[in-house]
Amino acid sequence: MNRLARYLVPFAAAAMLAGCGVKESFKDASKEVAQFHAALDAGKWQGLWAGASPELRNATTREKFGKLLDAVHSKLGKVTASEQVGWNANATTGGTYLTLTMRTTFEKGSGTERFVYGKDDEGELKLVGYNIQSQHMMLN
Repeated sequence: MNRLARYLVPFAAAAMLAGCGVKESFKDASKEVAQFHAALDAGKWQGLWAGASPELRNATTREKFGKLLDAVHSKLGKVTASEQVGWNANATTGGTYLTLTMRTTFEKGSGTERFVYGKDDEGELKLVGYNIQSQHMMLN
């Protein structure tokens, strides 16, 4: 039994430290979401595009990204509240990805937003994906 404990204790310690890193990463991702909302409210999506990951830039064009965010802003208005309702962390050989699901209230409606952030080589979070589901947006 003592022999087993010698092997398990280092793994348990590593898991605890990794958990702290994930917790800190989600704090950073929450800050990124707040900055995203501030840029959206100001109609300044260009900065979001400039700071986005290469994965996002390869998945869509600058024009389509801008049209989506302009539509969100014009149809729903400014963000009045946003609450995290889900999260996921995924570590792959291609990198670490954090997904935050937010229930967001805007001036003219509400929606569920999904933000995907990837950690770059310097450990900074970059926007990899954005999705919004909103009946209010579709009907306005």
